[in-house]
Amino acid sequence: MGKMLQGTAGLTVPKGNKIDLIRVLLTIGIVSLHATMTDLATSTPAFDRITKAIIFVAQVFVPLFFVISGYLFFRNVPEDPSSGWFWAKLRSRFMSLFIPFLIANCIAFVIYYATMQFFPSMISGFLGDRWKDPLFVLWEGPINLSLWFIRELIVVTILSPVIFLIVKHLRWWGVLILGLLLVLKIGPAPLFYFSAGTCLAVWKIKPVEKWLMSDSKVRVSSRAWTYFVYLYHYLLIIGIKKALVIWLKPTETALQVGIYLATVIGTLFILTVTYSLMRRIIPKITSVLVGGK
Repeated sequence: MGKMLQGTAGLTVPKGNKIDLIRVLLTIGIVSLHATMTDLATSTPAFDRITKAIIFVAQVFVPLFFVISGYLFFRNVPEDPSSGWFWAKLRSRFMSLFIPFLIANCIAFVIYYATMQFFPSMISGFLGDRWKDPLFVLWEGPINLSLWFIRELIVVTILSPVIFLIVKHLRWWGVLILGLLLVLKIGPAPLFYFSAGTCLAVWKIKPVEKWLMSDSKVRVSSRAWTYFVYLYHYLLIIGIKKALVIWLKPTETALQVGIYLATVIGTLFILTVTYSLMRRIIPKITSVLVGGK
């Protein structure tokens, strides 16, 4: 998959493709979006406008993640896939989606519980009593709220044989029908976006395929980094931002923007350093946390 780069340890590390680059940009975008979610009690009108602009632009981030997921799931699908092909895919996704999802939620619960015991003001009123409900913690919320995306991705992955049949026989008409259901608020949004990616993979558009799979300057190892950041950024964002707000008590737009940027940069920096250290010290455990990526 592209040219090989010489790694710092004398190992060859393959370049990533354009999809890897898109994932990096979307992950940074998701962190930037979620950094707006902790409200400031005294936010200025100017900062509110900035926040609304960020949220408006960020509306495309999660849909694109679903499109990419559908595309990658079916990129190498045979013309007439067997049940064995789907079972192999589902087993693979169980390891790469459900196991990291479960672990990330359990870790979030431990962090949330410890914070409730020692620093309750940091998250007072954040989840109410819902954090005591195991079903909410592990699925309905989940307690690591940003992982609703992984939960929905698990669901559409289970439905992938049905999605494939719709796309195979109806092509883009099937996607349009699912889109109409979304507009009518009958069908779930992830189903539509995942099916759009499926259609791109099954009915290949050669210029799009060529561009998506062409080399980029992003290394393949960034796939695991983006996943790690997505899995563990949400509670860290809340902690950093609340701590800065309590400390600085911002009332001016410039300081509020500064806190926002510090939250984004601090979150990315802490998670990047943590991931790098874990990959060196406990590589096998780290691999499990990011689904073997």
